[in-house]
Amino acid sequence: MNATGHISEVIPNEGFYAFVPFSDTYLIEKRQIYDVGVRIDDGRRITNQQRKKIYATMRDISEYTGYEPEQVKAIWKYNFIALTGCDYFSLSDVDVTTANDYLEYLIEFCLEHDIPTEGSLAERSPDIARYIYWCLVHKKCCITQKKAQLHHVDAVGMGRDRKDIIHHGMRVLPLQWKLHREAHDMGKSSFEEKYHVFGIKLDADLCDIWNVKKERTA
Repeated sequence: MNATGHISEVIPNEGFYAFVPFSDTYLIEKRQIYDVGVRIDDGRRITNQQRKKIYATMRDISEYTGYEPEQVKAIWKYNFIALTGCDYFSLSDVDVTTANDYLEYLIEFCLEHDIPTEGSLAERSPDIARYIYWCLVHKKCCITQKKAQLHHVDAVGMGRDRKDIIHHGMRVLPLQWKLHREAHDMGKSSFEEKYHVFGIKLDADLCDIWNVKKERTA
């Protein structure tokens, strides 16, 4: 269910109250729905740069799948709406937040399905941390999108068996083997400055994906 309303009171540095007109309150009461999500629209509209990146990514999907560009535009937009529950939108005047979320959705689709792209997905991504996370999920190099190895940004230490290291919370990057070697040769700061990437901490799910140790065993 989607509903819109207005902010009725703001409590500085704490939060706000919102009033949302909704006639079907019986359904809310019957299902005992107490938690809701709130999306803040600050009035900003999609930028030309965002629109170019979205259309470039849809064009990559079109060339790989064989769908016509207009088909990709329609199908992937409706899939995104079904997934997120957002209202129908137009790429001519959609809000900035929805545009970013939709662009990330397209980028993650390309990563998941090995879709080659004309340009770097990292340069298109509005949230580089989220992009690197999804590269880790799909074991793709965050720079080339090729098959990745796990590069430890946090030093492991000489002579330590990586199978015994607790990886949960360690900062890593997914890198193609040549870039993995370059990262070791260049050092952390120089490599991150050159490629505009940074290490992401491994959570429990990523540890499982990469089959690395996430907790100590008795």
